[in-house]
Amino acid sequence: MISRDGMTTRLKNKIKICACLLLFAVCLTFGVSNLLPCKAVSNYRMLVYTCRQGVTCGGWADRQKGLIAVYLMANATQSGFRIEIDKPCDVKSFLQPKSRDWRLDKRKTKDLCTEERVYIDANGRELRQNLKTNNISQFFNKDINYVTLNSEFSHYIRQNKLYSHNLKWLKKLSMGQIFATIWQENMALTADLERSYQSFMKRTNGRKLICAQVRMGGNPSMPEDLRNRNDMNNLINILDFFRKYNDSERFRIFVTTDAEQVRVTVKRSFPGVAIDTEGVIAHVDQEKDQKKSCEGFKKVILDQHILSTCNVLVISYSGVGRHAAWVRGTPTDLFCFIGGKVIPCNFTHDMFQPSNW
Repeated sequence: MISRDGMTTRLKNKIKICACLLLFAVCLTFGVSNLLPCKAVSNYRMLVYTCRQGVTCGGWADRQKGLIAVYLMANATQSGFRIEIDKPCDVKSFLQPKSRDWRLDKRKTKDLCTEERVYIDANGRELRQNLKTNNISQFFNKDINYVTLNSEFSHYIRQNKLYSHNLKWLKKLSMGQIFATIWQENMALTADLERSYQSFMKRTNGRKLICAQVRMGGNPSMPEDLRNRNDMNNLINILDFFRKYNDSERFRIFVTTDAEQVRVTVKRSFPGVAIDTEGVIAHVDQEKDQKKSCEGFKKVILDQHILSTCNVLVISYSGVGRHAAWVRGTPTDLFCFIGGKVIPCNFTHDMFQPSNW
């Protein structure tokens, strides 16, 4: 027979186990991965945009939105800002700090209180609504706060009256100007990628660069992408747009795409005019082959940088092209390839940017 004390002990143990499981479930639900609570031990706070192996981060444009959001939160709270992206490989192989050092020194985080939070898609949209009025430090109150998110925050955080002084610099800037300002002040190509860019530009030999970013969505080059953005049957409209620039003495044509078939078709249609960058096409968050994914990571960063320098730019309904257009800085000779058509657009055009972005 089990004594009353024995039954009480077993009951207490079961309650402890259930409590731990409940805490684990809550942490998973709300994106908190540090299960051991701790209190900040220093007066210095740091916000780190992080994208680690095993965590869903989104594609390159999603990560750009996330790190800009974390930068703004750090700026609002006068906290430190760092970037840690090692999925599919270390972003520092392709990008380096410019005006301020955003590299994370893990040695300096030892013995500090840390927490990891993931706000992807709906969770990120809920967070940005909260940060229109709430204290950011109530959400991120550890010494080192690792944050993964993929939503645009500038439109929301600028409304927070608690940070009107710290964020007064962005009051008169558009969303695109905020992105371009932060990106250009903080990001530079590494020496290796800069050489690749200069090598590409030498091939233009002073000719005007006519560019298009053609996002197709699900296709053999992106089998994990379940969303269709454009149809191959509509590629003829891009080719027709390029025909007036089919003059090797005056122009060079560059197309970056998520579909190898588009890449091949453009080269075949405009021999002597079309130029390309090396590398495979791969989605940096979905490709299972790590080597291929890393090569694709390098290519999308280089291609986006090239797009931001083009004389004429056509973009698809995609963050990669949208961000490049913002950094390019002008709506002059900007076109949108949406619904199979190529039309003139600008930064406020409905076809340039979705309303719920």
